[in-house]
Amino acid sequence: MEIDFKVLKDWRDEARRTLEGEQERLMERYEQIGTYLKALEVTDDLTREIDRLNEEAQKRDEEADALRQQLQEERERSQELEMRLKELSKLSAGVARKSSNEEVLKALRTFVNKSKQKRIEKRTAVKEMVLELVVANGIVLPEDLATTLEGLDDEDREAKVVNVAGNYNDIHDNRRVDMNGKTKGENGRK
Repeated sequence: MEIDFKVLKDWRDEARRTLEGEQERLMERYEQIGTYLKALEVTDDLTREIDRLNEEAQKRDEEADALRQQLQEERERSQELEMRLKELSKLSAGVARKSSNEEVLKALRTFVNKSKQKRIEKRTAVKEMVLELVVANGIVLPEDLATTLEGLDDEDREAKVVNVAGNYNDIHDNRRVDMNGKTKGENGRK
């Protein structure tokens, strides 16, 4: 049996063309798949960025909600303070009309002196209220009361002063002093 070389060469050439065509098609497919994989990587980067931006937006929304809540609370406090101030103004106007100037000054002095023992925030509020009351009613404060009022919102509180009536020796030489002011000695005698 004789082999026809021409047929063999044709078959070989045809097989080569087919395999080279298949190789070219597979190379194109390989490049296409590589392009798809790069697109998927870019998509991954984009979704991570979107997730990060969504988290930031959510945090900002939460912060904005907290700030809105805080603003609402401040508005409510402000309204309450305005209401108190209006009531105080009405009250002060009524008190000023009904009381003599001396009685108002006496009441203000008592109020300011009692307020010295309060926290700084309350002392500041008391100072503002008294000043508004005085200005609204055209009251002139005596110098000592004005000085006391001016220093009311200072950070340092005044030292407490206790006045004791009686003879120092009577108080010092005895173990205790009754609430009625009577002293008892070591023997329990009066």
